[in-house]
Parts: sequence; C-alpha cells; structure tokens
Amino acid sequence: MPGPVSDSYDPEFGTGSNAEDVRDAIQGVVARIGGRLGPELKEIVGVVQGKSGKRHHITLSERELRVIRFGLNRALETI
Repeated sequence: MPGPVSDSYDPEFGTGSNAEDVRDAIQGVVARIGGRLGPELKEIVGVVQGKSGKRHHITLSERELRVIRFGLNRALETI
C-alpha cells in the first residue's frame, strides 16, 4: 500500500512546485498581453458582444501559445 500523499500534491500537476510553474507561465503571458491592452479590465460580456476593436500585432512563441490554449481550455471548463 502506498504511503500518504503530500499536501502539495495535485492530481494534474504533481507537486505544488509544478503548479506554481504553470501559474507563473500563465501570469507571464497575461502580463505580456496586458502590456498591449493596458491595465483597464472590461466586463467580458460587453467585450464579446461589442465591436472587434483595435488590432494588436504581437508575436507569440509556441510556449506562449500553448499556455494561452491551456488557459482558454480551463476557462471553457468553468462556463
């Protein structure tokens, strides 16, 4: 029979340290995008039902795109 599981164990990420790495990567992408959009947050329903708005040209790495996709998939799970 296996021993006790650490409090920092997460079924998806393993250790708490791995979860922190994922959180840090997400926060890094959020900060990068926020640098383009500015600090103002807008109500999301108004955003999706409104006009497209200004176009922003930004080059993202494969890592950043994968982090964004992960975050978007998680967002879809919560709706």
